[in-house]
Amino acid sequence: MFAVIVGGGRGGSYLAQDLQSQGYQVKVVDRRPDVVAKLRQEIEGEVICGDGCSPQILEQIGAAKADLVVAVLHSDEDNLVVCRMAKHHFHVRRVIARVNNPRNQWLYTKAWGVDVAISQVHLTAKVIEEEIGLGELVTLLKLNRGEAALVELCLPETSPCRDKAIRDLNLPADTVIASVIRGGKLLVPRGDTRLESGDEILAISTVAAEQALKNTLVGPA
Repeated sequence: MFAVIVGGGRGGSYLAQDLQSQGYQVKVVDRRPDVVAKLRQEIEGEVICGDGCSPQILEQIGAAKADLVVAVLHSDEDNLVVCRMAKHHFHVRRVIARVNNPRNQWLYTKAWGVDVAISQVHLTAKVIEEEIGLGELVTLLKLNRGEAALVELCLPETSPCRDKAIRDLNLPADTVIASVIRGGKLLVPRGDTRLESGDEILAISTVAAEQALKNTLVGPA
């Protein structure tokens, strides 16, 4: 497997080393000579000093043969340019980009060639949400290119679903309860499984149905 990382620095260096440990052949491009010199000491593989937004540089580093292109530049505009060229010009199968300003995340779409957009701010927020406690719906994993998700919720004492069987719940049409974790043990949910307060509910839901799922399990806000 061959990966191209556009953008050096600490994030690019760590990512390059991590991918190499997984067996990837990795090449990195960065426009800053001092960063390039440091990267050449830290990682194996080719490091090119140049503008990753340039199609000539991407061609030089072999983007057309890459299985994965990751854009981790400090400018969202530059990351989007890299993604668009990688996907639509070089036809890279998997394109991932870092979102620097969370307000720009809406721009990271398939039209711009982005398969996965990673926002450090949003990831941090999700971790904080997970630590808040009962009654909060936390997204663990995006599915179907962001249209659905694996979500988690810890059932509070006030839940209207306490002591009810799953088959009696009025769950939204686009959701399914995948598992119940109770006292550290995994329960495979069945129609007659009764929910208890403190249960950790794992469910698969479309994004549009998440609020309805929360209302069903926790109750209206």
